[in-house]
Amino acid sequence: MNKETFLSELKRSLGRMPEGEKKDVLYDYEEHFRMGTAEGKTEEQVAASLGNPRLIGKSYAIDSLLEDHKEGGQVTAGSVVRAVFASISLTFFNLIFILGPFLGLVGVMIGLWATAISLPIAGVGAVLGPVAALIIPQWVSLGGISVFFWIFGGIGVAALGVLAVIGMYFLSRLFLKATAAYVMLNARIVTRRR
Repeated sequence: MNKETFLSELKRSLGRMPEGEKKDVLYDYEEHFRMGTAEGKTEEQVAASLGNPRLIGKSYAIDSLLEDHKEGGQVTAGSVVRAVFASISLTFFNLIFILGPFLGLVGVMIGLWATAISLPIAGVGAVLGPVAALIIPQWVSLGGISVFFWIFGGIGVAALGVLAVIGMYFLSRLFLKATAAYVMLNARIVTRRR
């Protein structure tokens, strides 16, 4: 593969990156070709030493999707999901090592969020149980348990639920950052970039 073919495949693989970033990447690889030919290598040898331009381009595209993460900013769920699926497109091998664990962990996160949200709802229900038993005693029974137990138990469960929701917020942010870091690492390993 010659320089022109390599650079055109690289440009096509960069996808919807901002034009300025595309130009920087293409300039860097043009520089690799200039330096390689100055050392007496052919364009084909330089291209072979650089690797697959499609994989390199997709790796840069993933980095671009997760640029906020690299700069210490906020990582969004949308950018992480797009980066995961862009990373999957790098190789079939990634389908096993990225998509499977990602979907499994997303399922765990959904389950934990459902639990965290249901706790405050259950606590409020327990607090309102004695009130409902007074208004419609034929439909609501406290089962012989003290009214104070229902009220204070409900307050405790609701408070635990609020703490669980706060904890899940921070766990979700950590999950997104860890996923973004793993996808970037994987893309660099596949494309042999540092």
